[in-house]
Amino acid sequence: MRTVVDLREPDEWTAAVTRPQGITVIRVPLDDNDDAAFWYSILDDDVDGTPLYYRPFLERKAARCVAAVTAVARAAPGGVVVHCGIGRDRTGLVSLLLLALAGVGAEAIIADYTVSEERLRRYFEADDDPVAARLALRGTTIAEALNELLGDVDVEACLLAAGLRPGDLTALRERLLTD
Repeated sequence: MRTVVDLREPDEWTAAVTRPQGITVIRVPLDDNDDAAFWYSILDDDVDGTPLYYRPFLERKAARCVAAVTAVARAAPGGVVVHCGIGRDRTGLVSLLLLALAGVGAEAIIADYTVSEERLRRYFEADDDPVAARLALRGTTIAEALNELLGDVDVEACLLAAGLRPGDLTALRERLLTD
């Protein structure tokens, strides 16, 4: 590992964190907490913390997603880690985008997200899946929400329209698809 792409907002950064020498940290705050109107709409719709917020986020903040994807594409040779606070929402979205851009199918992307969600139950100290429970109230599941998103949104076209450069897309695919 040589690069860390940190998706957290500046108020989440801690000065006390030290990393081994030779690790480059690229900070790409994804959320844009200053956009209160957007976040109030997400909270009002009760989709925050679920994959149902990915679509409105992509519609309104695709350029922020481009910044995260570009950071991975342009990272120095070596492994790249992408992270946020707990690894579900922001990291989940960027991971979904990276996998989709690499040509991974919806079924595998959904399986990847599901594994992460299962592991995060320990974080919330719950036997039940809190995201699945909230989605059930809306008549859907994690798999259905992600499958619908991946079926409706052309990730490549969305990010290219938001400023992803074709050369960065090529570099990203080379990074993700080479041994």
